[in-house]
Amino acid sequence: MLPYFPFDQQFNNKMGTSFLLETDPLIEVDELQYLSEIALKHQLLSDLPTYYFQSLPGYETAQWDVVDLVLHDLVRFSPNQFSLDQIGDRWQWINRLLNEETTFTFGDATTLPLAPLDWIGRQVQEDLILLAGPESRLVAGQLCFANDWCLDEKLGLPFWQIHAPITPIVEPMMRAAQTLMERLPIGRSVWRANWSVKISNQLDMTCRHAQTLRQLLTDRLPAMTPSTIGEELYVRIERQTLTRLPRSGAVLFGIHTYQNLLANEAADPDRARCMAAVFSTTPPAMLAYKSMTDFLPLLLTYLRNQMALNPIIL
Repeated sequence: MLPYFPFDQQFNNKMGTSFLLETDPLIEVDELQYLSEIALKHQLLSDLPTYYFQSLPGYETAQWDVVDLVLHDLVRFSPNQFSLDQIGDRWQWINRLLNEETTFTFGDATTLPLAPLDWIGRQVQEDLILLAGPESRLVAGQLCFANDWCLDEKLGLPFWQIHAPITPIVEPMMRAAQTLMERLPIGRSVWRANWSVKISNQLDMTCRHAQTLRQLLTDRLPAMTPSTIGEELYVRIERQTLTRLPRSGAVLFGIHTYQNLLANEAADPDRARCMAAVFSTTPPAMLAYKSMTDFLPLLLTYLRNQMALNPIIL
């Protein structure tokens, strides 16, 4: 089952952010998927390095901020898998899951094999995005598992325009997010969960796959029925975090993607009920934004059938 389930009694158009607690990791290590997802990142970055990692000049301090923050978070919450020894600026990093050891001088990019943000991104399952300046512009990022966007189109844009063209249904949320980042204090990370329903479980849904995925849905839709749709769709959840970085003042936007077959989630009658309640109250414009309009009637019928087959026992 998905570790986060942002469905309740009805659709909620609020951002739904909360402060991370001291006991909450910023970076999550899903050991069941860690090796396969890191391997996929490496493959994508090998095939198209300048598509999946980009940076504007002048943000090296912010990249090192991310290295510092992420390594210490991993060691704190997963000490059996990771260790970090520091002697002044000389750091030794050990990743036991990948069987890797890296020694570098903190702040000296020539001592790392890659740009600092690109290197640290290959240690974690999260996509890592840097936002800086008065409009929280996207200034750098390693983005391998994006949901219908990419760095090529967004580098240099203010945060609220990342999902442009902005439709009226999402504009208030995007502007609220930008205001939140402008006011975000150092040391108080926030997080939220975002949801979507997809025709594929491929993690890389960046722009270069958009046409293929649209065609896949078009091809499969005529044969979908309430009996089969649970095995054809996937619930995709993003755990999104925002953190103000101490040296640079930039903001780290982290995105950890989780997904599961719809049938697996709907096997729990309470989850089926919550999904039906949210999907049936989601405004049509938001359903269109999430590309759910064409299969929504079948989806709701399926969920209600699941609720009837597996009634909640009080």
